[in-house]
Amino acid sequence: MKYLFKIFIFCVFSSPIFAQLNQLGQIEIPKDSKFEENISVLPLNKDGILLTLEKESFFSRNNNNWTFYRYDTNFHERWQATLTIDLGFEAVTSYQNEQYLFWLFAEPETPKINIIRLNLEHGEIDEFKGDLLGTVDIEFFKVLGNTAFLGGSYSEKPIVTSFSFFHKKATVLHGLYDDHLEINGLEIDEKRNEVNVIVKERRKGKCGLAIQSYSAEGKSLRTIHVPDLDGNSLSFISGKMLPLNEKETLLVGNYSNNCNEFSKGLYLTRLEEGLEKGTSIIKFADLKNFFSFMSPKRQEKMKERIEQKKKEGKEPNFSYKLLVHNLIQTTKGSLLIAEIYYSQPKSGASLSASILGAKSKEKEKITEDYTFTHAVICEFDNTGKILWDNALVMDNLQSEDLVEQVQVSKLDDKWLLAFLKKGKVNLQQIRESENIGDKEIFEIKAEANAKPDEESNVAAWYDQNFVAWGTRKIEGKRHEDPTKEVFYLHKLGYGKGK
Repeated sequence: MKYLFKIFIFCVFSSPIFAQLNQLGQIEIPKDSKFEENISVLPLNKDGILLTLEKESFFSRNNNNWTFYRYDTNFHERWQATLTIDLGFEAVTSYQNEQYLFWLFAEPETPKINIIRLNLEHGEIDEFKGDLLGTVDIEFFKVLGNTAFLGGSYSEKPIVTSFSFFHKKATVLHGLYDDHLEINGLEIDEKRNEVNVIVKERRKGKCGLAIQSYSAEGKSLRTIHVPDLDGNSLSFISGKMLPLNEKETLLVGNYSNNCNEFSKGLYLTRLEEGLEKGTSIIKFADLKNFFSFMSPKRQEKMKERIEQKKKEGKEPNFSYKLLVHNLIQTTKGSLLIAEIYYSQPKSGASLSASILGAKSKEKEKITEDYTFTHAVICEFDNTGKILWDNALVMDNLQSEDLVEQVQVSKLDDKWLLAFLKKGKVNLQQIRESENIGDKEIFEIKAEANAKPDEESNVAAWYDQNFVAWGTRKIEGKRHEDPTKEVFYLHKLGYGKGK
């Protein structure tokens, strides 16, 4: 091995005496100061974990090497594989299914792409190079069988292109290149061997959501328009799909009463063999624990306000921005997690964006900071009925990126909800609508001469185990020893304290 990996056993301390987050193992990889290096981690459930290390020379763009390391759940290495990326190609995004990890690379301002397929079991790498039909601003990337699907925009209109690994040819999917459409999601249905493109429609001041389905070969199969409820004008903002079996699928997301991004609640639509079988609407005011991020006094006032509105025959009106996760299938139905956030401009960012000539979507990413107040957790049965709801207070967690913060793991009949804030793991146990104890805060401890990492990452792994990773600076034990920088991975297991 080119790197010296160290394995440690530590403890992660917390204030509660009845449970603790045990650090069951650690990997350290020294950083090479001659290269710009990035690390990414992909948990593979009980099959282990995949670590990707990207190295690019500070002095020459000819060297852009990627090394993949596959470990089991005890951090024992199974294999490693190395890849050299052609000069001029940049990583765009990735996609993972049960067998492979796919990376999409593209040459900026050209139609040239290179798709890397990494076999997760053996570490074998295949490359598929080709050209799209034009220069596409790619936002979505999925793979079904031996065909990749790339969604984005071309000349400011939405487009989805299929790319065959066998023929190395690109084909544009019919029915999406429309000024009135915006791609909201790209979903793969392996049970039916289909691709579903979720689009937002805006025509004559009205907004809606539609699903356009295609075969693995890119043939148009059907279009489903998510209906309004009882004739009310509802705008469905986002949609996440969960295939239950070969016939049934759930579509879940958030909605508003107009075309803006502030949602009024959640919806769940049942689809059977491509036909809509009913839509359930869940308003924020109908959720028992939605306002638990407020102080008890504010919660009481909010409940009184809701009851007064209902007595007057009026609908309580609440608007929030939601980041909806992918659905998690459960024994009773499905689990939905949605994080509530608000955004604010970054100081001085708008000027920088205009100097760089950023596009509108890029400008939005550059100029916004995000604050997460809480997350709502709901379980639905397969008919769309809500079984229970709960909430996780996130204490105004701040992030520069609009990405999912809450990680979810299962522990017997309970759920473990975790997020990182300033390098500390915040963890809450819930059993349906009940909180098990108070929220626990764990500090990851390392060597005495290591500085804490406040920009670390955490992800649910398997059972009650999590993985945390990041970059840490370790000061020399003697004054004259230099400070070294390392990548690290921690395996964290939640269990009872001694």
